[in-house]
Amino acid sequence: MKKIVVLSSLGLALMAQEPSAFEAGNIDNPSPYGLTKTEKAIWQNRNDIKSIKSRLYNIETKVNTLTEKVAGIESIVEGLDENLNNLKKKLKADNTQMLQNEIDTLKADLNTSIAIQKENFSQIKKVLKELSSLIDNISANYVSKSELQEQLQKIYAKLNKKKKSALSGAKLYSLAHKAYKNKEYKKAIEYFEAAAAKKYKPATSNFYIGESCYYTKDYACAVEHYKKSASIYAKSSYMPILLLHTAISLERLGQKSEAKKFYKNLIKLYPRSKAAKIAKKRL
Repeated sequence: MKKIVVLSSLGLALMAQEPSAFEAGNIDNPSPYGLTKTEKAIWQNRNDIKSIKSRLYNIETKVNTLTEKVAGIESIVEGLDENLNNLKKKLKADNTQMLQNEIDTLKADLNTSIAIQKENFSQIKKVLKELSSLIDNISANYVSKSELQEQLQKIYAKLNKKKKSALSGAKLYSLAHKAYKNKEYKKAIEYFEAAAAKKYKPATSNFYIGESCYYTKDYACAVEHYKKSASIYAKSSYMPILLLHTAISLERLGQKSEAKKFYKNLIKLYPRSKAAKIAKKRL
């Protein structure tokens, strides 16, 4: 009898340690098992979404903190404005106009800076709201891993677009040139296009877009942007290189007669340039 009791107890203990067959395939379990390929993908997506939501919450917290700082700056500016008004009242008549102009310029610069920051935060909040809505939609409906990646890429692209729109043409051009020097040609093209769209150095921006396309062997793109650059400003120092690379691009596109014309024009216009020497050899 004792043996039977001991064996029964041992059997119950072993059963307690084994996972229940009824739990197999339960994706709500923190450590699921026995999942199908589709269930594994759903479980993985849920974990990815939890991670994204956590990062989104952190971003929203930072944005709210920055918004509060802007509000603080506004308060400081209001105090400055009051002090400046008091100062203007005490100025002597002969210096009033000159100092008032300086004060008005200072106020205008401060107000412009605040307006830009407000607009930036407003845009960021709008994108974050759209992002949150999209994540909730993804969470509610199963999507494959590739579909999830596609949606996330769209989100990141939208965030980058908003970020670029807030930058000045000079800043965009600087970032583009840095990416170009690092041979990050795709990134460089995006920033040069944004700078050109803001009409900052459009001729040079198009030239570097052409160069980026040239070095990635997209010769049709290179020719298109070289032509744009030359049509905007045809007397730049980079014109010999522009003509040479246009000719080489045309040659590699199979347009040899057009390429010859560019080689000959290059030799005629810039006979002492290094590009002309290369053109002579290629002819």
